[in-house]
Amino acid sequence: MGRHITVATLNLKKGDLRWGERAPLLMDELVRLRPDVVGFQEVDLRLDQGNWLCRRFNDLIYGGTGPGEHDPMYEIHHMANLRDNVALEALAIMTGLAVSRHEGMAYLIRNRVAHRITIDAGGSPVDFYNTHFHHELDAQGDEWRRLQAERLLEWMDRDGRNAPKVLVGDFNSPPGTGPIRILGERLVSAHALVHGREPHHTLTPMASILQGQEPPEGLVVDYIFVTPNVKALQAGVFCDAPDPPDPTLYPSDHLGVYATIELD
Repeated sequence: MGRHITVATLNLKKGDLRWGERAPLLMDELVRLRPDVVGFQEVDLRLDQGNWLCRRFNDLIYGGTGPGEHDPMYEIHHMANLRDNVALEALAIMTGLAVSRHEGMAYLIRNRVAHRITIDAGGSPVDFYNTHFHHELDAQGDEWRRLQAERLLEWMDRDGRNAPKVLVGDFNSPPGTGPIRILGERLVSAHALVHGREPHHTLTPMASILQGQEPPEGLVVDYIFVTPNVKALQAGVFCDAPDPPDPTLYPSDHLGVYATIELD
């Protein structure tokens, strides 16, 4: 039997949408799930959000005393989004596993980027990719996302390694659209492997396009994809419950998606 690890993805929505109030909800969910590796999108560099989140996560899981001899200390690795202001927003990957490399790629399309780390999962190297595709939902946006999907796969193939690969992120593309079909030619959704379908939705009522309304079925833009040499054992969503005293407040405007995978 291979090594099991839990992977996850979550769009943080930067410091917007009442971050100070929703941050404790988000941290509670991360501590409950305790993923081995998680990809974040829309990480606010102005707040040093990623480093704060990583420090707080370590404090919460170890009770402020620090890890024991055999416990992992989580670290976070950033890739700045070029945009018009490079100091505004980043992608980030947080993990408690040993990292042997961290690399990034610019799509050269609408200033979007991707990055990857190679982690040691019990002696098995795994390439973990994190990205955020273009967001404007129009014909030109569809074309940019299609090109981003193609360039991402080219980058994933470039080193010729056969190591297991996990790709996570906010793809701004519902199931069945062009970018998802392109990625699906080479990769498989972990949630679909486990459940035979994608989640009901991956946005919360805090998303601007919903304006407080409940998300309809099929409003899925966040995914975990794996290569065929990865087995998905469990999959689901997290950050899906509002604050009990305030049903309008969620941990983010996106749900998190997670999967427990087995590596040969």
